[in-house]
Amino acid sequence: MNQTAVCLLLARLPDEQRRRADEIERLIVDAIPGLVVLLDPAGEIEVINREVLEYTGRPLEHLREWATNDTVHDEDLPHVRRIFTRSIVVGEPFNIVQRLRRHDGAYRWFKHRGWPVRDSNGNITRWCVLLTDIDDQKRAEDTIRATELDLKRIIDTIPALAWSARPDGSADFVNQHYVDYVGLPLDKLEGWAWTIAVHPDDRDMLTAAWRAIIASGQAGEAEARFRRHDGQYRRFLLRASPFHDRTGMITRWYGLNTDIEDLKRIEEQLRRSHQHLTDAQRLSKTGSYTSYLDPQEHFWSEELYRICGFEVGSEVSVEQFWSIVHPEDVQLYQNAIEHAFGGDAAYDFVFRIITESGTLKYLQGIAHRDERAPGRPLVGAVQDITERKLAEVALDKLRSELADMAKVASLGTLTASIAHEVNQPLSGIMTNAGTCLEILTDDQPDLGLALETVRRTIRDGQRAAEVIARLRALFAKKDPVTEPVDLSEATREILALSMSELQRHGVILRSELADGLPAVSADRIQLQQVIVNLLHNASEAMIAIDDRPRQLLVRTEQSGKGVRLTVSDVGVGFNEEDIDKFFEPFFTTKKTGMGIGLSVSRSIIESHGGRLWASPNHDGPGATFSFWLPHVFRTVVT
Repeated sequence: MNQTAVCLLLARLPDEQRRRADEIERLIVDAIPGLVVLLDPAGEIEVINREVLEYTGRPLEHLREWATNDTVHDEDLPHVRRIFTRSIVVGEPFNIVQRLRRHDGAYRWFKHRGWPVRDSNGNITRWCVLLTDIDDQKRAEDTIRATELDLKRIIDTIPALAWSARPDGSADFVNQHYVDYVGLPLDKLEGWAWTIAVHPDDRDMLTAAWRAIIASGQAGEAEARFRRHDGQYRRFLLRASPFHDRTGMITRWYGLNTDIEDLKRIEEQLRRSHQHLTDAQRLSKTGSYTSYLDPQEHFWSEELYRICGFEVGSEVSVEQFWSIVHPEDVQLYQNAIEHAFGGDAAYDFVFRIITESGTLKYLQGIAHRDERAPGRPLVGAVQDITERKLAEVALDKLRSELADMAKVASLGTLTASIAHEVNQPLSGIMTNAGTCLEILTDDQPDLGLALETVRRTIRDGQRAAEVIARLRALFAKKDPVTEPVDLSEATREILALSMSELQRHGVILRSELADGLPAVSADRIQLQQVIVNLLHNASEAMIAIDDRPRQLLVRTEQSGKGVRLTVSDVGVGFNEEDIDKFFEPFFTTKKTGMGIGLSVSRSIIESHGGRLWASPNHDGPGATFSFWLPHVFRTVVT
């Protein structure tokens, strides 16, 4: 028998029996495992069981004043009094959830239920009240409600359109962000009504994609445009995942629509930029790359693949690339890469490759190490300059041929001029000498006539001497036109102009040009003529070298009260006893040389108050030519 039935049974006993059963009533009520209270028809407390006394820790007289003391929580008291009073007046059962004070002052939640007990005439004779402790349940429910509220707030705060759907795919929930975006309430989006916000051109496609995901029972995604509350459409990525119960059945679908409009626009811009870059690289025959040392990763542009003759997108190893570098340029390329990896300044160089199909190409590379990027990769560009290089080679050959022709023509003109100027006085001398000889061999020589022919001979000799003097004056040294010259800057200009010829001869140039050198007073053109001559001689000295790299070092530095330029090669070199001969006119070790370059160079340097000398390399093969110039120009008296 439950607690409610016991209360009703006790309340319905006849009066005479109740008096005899008071003691039994007390025992039964106290035995009920719950808080039991018996009220009179007016709602006043008559009986409470032992558990009520133990829980509240207060006597019956105090509990009868529950409506005016702290037995019921202050926040619940108005509600309890209103419901309780109405039930007593109308005689209807009541069911109240309230907090009841415990003996230690703590309040716990109780379910407060009361039933009226009526006699045979229907009059209320007593109220039976049962209070059930539901504090743990109530707190659990409150926790669940709070959790659900927090979860809803979290879902509503997600910066995306979150939603859920039934197993058939019809929507049953959208978050607040979804509602705010489309500008429609939830009831306008439930079921399949959500498709109203989809762009008309995307609606059929998205509906078909969503049904396909539902049919598969697997997570999936799709893209579509959704209309915003202001009528603007933006692209979204829709992702949906199924939720399974313990049996594996899909009970719900959960989804998230992410705005990808800005991402799509950026992707389109990047795609257009990449296409423009690809077109520009193809037109200019320029490829680009990024290389990492650790890990060994290399990223090439499409044009670089085409330039090198590799399949676009394939993985090209370092060894595979080195295999197509021209054997004579391997050292040059290695030095260039080491220089680029060693510093942050861009390094420009030209080298050759032989593709796997056997095509020879000239490439111009520029690279530097990007110190700002993670991993400090080597970033560079490579341009195919084969056509330009072949044109330059042809032009250089033509220029050389023209120079040789001009030299021959100049020598011929000079020879003809000298022959023409000297021929007449020489002819006169020969004629006068012959006439004088005939006169003197006559039996009676005419001494006066002979004397006249001698005078004419002397006159013609003087004329020949004057011609020679005029020619000497024409080619005599004159004081150079001087100006302040930075030796390093003048050298850089010559190296830039000579780079093509040096590379054509396979020469690896290394320059160590000092900055901030004091200026020298010199004729810039004559000074650069000397530098050109030294570079040309050093390059030709290494033409026959095949067993070692053809390395050329050009260095400028301050030396005492002047500046010095040094040109060192690794060519055939020379013996120390031949040093002085190098600067003599018409001395040469070349088959086609004229032997005047070094002689003229020494004259130019000495006319500027400096000196030019040569020495064999003692730490290896080759020779070194150097000249020194003072800071202040000295006038040389000749």
